Amino acid sequence: MQVFHKTRALAMLALLTSLLLAASGCGDARSEALPSDESARTALDLALSSWRDGKKPGPIAGTTPPAEIHDSRWSLGDRLASFEILDEEKNGAEMKFNVRLTLAKPAGVQEVKYYVLGRDPVMIFRDEDYARNINMDNGPSLNGGGNARKRRSR
Repeated sequence: MQVFHKTRALAMLALLTSLLLAASGCGDARSEALPSDESARTALDLALSSWRDGKKPGPIAGTTPPAEIHDSRWSLGDRLASFEILDEEKNGAEMKFNVRLTLAKPAGVQEVKYYVLGRDPVMIFRDEDYARNINMDNGPSLNGGGNARKRRSR
């Protein structure tokens, strides 16, 4: 099972790397790496609605183009009571949405960012998962306690 997660993480890293490399070229390449504003917002809304409705993270049913969400808090069992998409930001090759989450378990309200990338499929990452996939060796740990691993100096 752990091999599957490592393979999936590497596949996600490869996807992100290819999207970022495509985005580092001319202006047209950047626009090709991002979904339209409407597709991105719709995919995020459907993904968060799925979480609120008790479904599992991953591929989101009923999305065209296909969409998939990666949210470790959802995967670890947090339960969403409601959400509000506050606003969106575009910065080069990144499209981010600021979202207010009202959690039922653990109870509380959080404001988080979701990164939305790609066109087919549309990939959605919670901010901490995006950081972890971009910087796998030194990304934030799942428990929020800092870096997952420290590199040794030689």
